[in-house]
Amino acid sequence: MMVMSTGGCSTAGSVGEGAEGTPGAAATPQVAQVAPPTGPGVPEASARVTAEDGKLLERFRTNPMPSSYEEPSADTLAVIHRVGDGTGHVGWMTDEQTYCFASIRPRTLSTRCEQLPARHAPHISAGPHLDGTGIGEDYSYFTALVLDGRGRFSFTGPSHGFGPVHQATVVFPSGRTAALLVYEVLDRHLDAAAEICDEGRTHCFKATAMMQDPDSP
Repeated sequence: MMVMSTGGCSTAGSVGEGAEGTPGAAATPQVAQVAPPTGPGVPEASARVTAEDGKLLERFRTNPMPSSYEEPSADTLAVIHRVGDGTGHVGWMTDEQTYCFASIRPRTLSTRCEQLPARHAPHISAGPHLDGTGIGEDYSYFTALVLDGRGRFSFTGPSHGFGPVHQATVVFPSGRTAALLVYEVLDRHLDAAAEICDEGRTHCFKATAMMQDPDSP
């Protein structure tokens, strides 16, 4: 799993001290501000579940959710890539810090959910959907999440061994967005320099990167 941060961190509130030179002045506690619920992300129109996704949705529902995570409703499930015949990739975000990807393959189903590190904003996360490096049905694609991403993402140059970038964008009640990306692995020999960016190059990352976290100590 790779996490790239383009900056931003927060500090906790502190308790104020009594007024200087005033005997017996009591410390005034500072009440922590509770962040409003960020709510689930709602897919943009092009990524919403439609009537043609009936078989895909049915197969997705048969796969158990990871422990402590709930199944998304149909109106918060984003279809990232429709492969056909009930197969494809979907994703969802229950809030601005929690994301899930699911792959519905002809013979396998998989779902993975992650929590983003709260001190990083915005986030770019990418990596193999499942652990392992072999090329096969279970390991033949990458997933990426770009928080605050909205523009179209694609490879910016040579991308030997990869298929096109498929994308779904979700919008939160706060107005923030997140781009959920999937790109297929077509060959064992991948272009290590392959880069994925949005149209304005606001967000870029290496397609094969496994772990980058510039803010880590």
